[in-house]
Amino acid sequence: MLSLFAVLSIVILGLYLLMIMVFVIGWNKISKGNNEVGIHKVNVSPQVEVSLVICCKNEAHNLPVLIDALKQQSVSNFELIWVNDNSTDDTLQILEDSIQYFQNAKVLNSPFTGKKQAQQLGISSAKANFVITTDADCKPGKKWIESFLNFQARHHADLIIAPVKLADGVNIFQRLQQLEFATLVGSGMGVAGAGYPIFCNAANMAFTKQMWLDCKNDMENNEISGDDVFLLHCTKKRKGNIQVLNIAESMVETNAVDTLKEFVEQRKRWASKSSKYHDIATIFTALNVSLINIFLILLFCTSIFFPSILKFFVFVFLFKLITDYSFLANIKSFFKLKFTIADVFLLSVFYPFYVILGISSLFQKRNKW
Repeated sequence: MLSLFAVLSIVILGLYLLMIMVFVIGWNKISKGNNEVGIHKVNVSPQVEVSLVICCKNEAHNLPVLIDALKQQSVSNFELIWVNDNSTDDTLQILEDSIQYFQNAKVLNSPFTGKKQAQQLGISSAKANFVITTDADCKPGKKWIESFLNFQARHHADLIIAPVKLADGVNIFQRLQQLEFATLVGSGMGVAGAGYPIFCNAANMAFTKQMWLDCKNDMENNEISGDDVFLLHCTKKRKGNIQVLNIAESMVETNAVDTLKEFVEQRKRWASKSSKYHDIATIFTALNVSLINIFLILLFCTSIFFPSILKFFVFVFLFKLITDYSFLANIKSFFKLKFTIADVFLLSVFYPFYVILGISSLFQKRNKW
């Protein structure tokens, strides 16, 4: 039995190390490329026409921050499309009042229920071929739209992956969320930089309307979420031009959830559509992450009855901890993360159970946002 666990440890750790190395190589590649031609060094005037689509459902408490951020954008010649998704608070009134602050803005009321349907309505109504999406609870910087326009003028991308970060937390729970989310976003951007895009976030992404129309039938409309990743996978399958924009100006910030229940529901929603993924790189990455975390749980449980297995558990746990810390060190400055090895240790302790939560979500049909 010891020899079996030894072989499994070597194979699983080898695959995990290879995956993290791809993340790091890709991250360094896009960081070097984007910094060399960063927004401050770009001489191209933003001539690209753009439509900004933002869906809102009961976001009255978040909208003032976002509206203020959009009013302060360094460019003003963008089409702003608000889509109200059957809100029951003051969202609609706030959206209608905001139109006066923009050159070209409108509010659409979705006749259907759900963010995916609302977003389809907004994108279908967009006049420009280049579309940027974000969420109502996000806050972009002043040069956010400008960074996309300059980048698109240079790269003519079919889809652009851009960064999202969680605001600094006020407690350990929110700090760990920030760390975990940065790992998710950073690894997605890193693997895309290496040529194997698998993940993006509609809270900060852009694409051509033509590519979206081409992929419309591949968006798994029976799923309540996943429009972003399904679009990415379709664009990839069609050999579209997928780019990663990771300069500071392109970042949007959102807040961590306040309670464990909210966190669990959010992650269940994200994971629930994973069974519909057919992209090989995505499946490999998900299986790789799941495998090492399930293996850790298996080692720990087995060591209770067979103490000789404990050394394998300690070795695999420490190896993964050091590997994860190394990757976080690469993305730390970009996401302005503040963490210690103790924070990474704590996240590593809980992460296997988080993976189990994600796997269990695959067997739960979710029809509410």
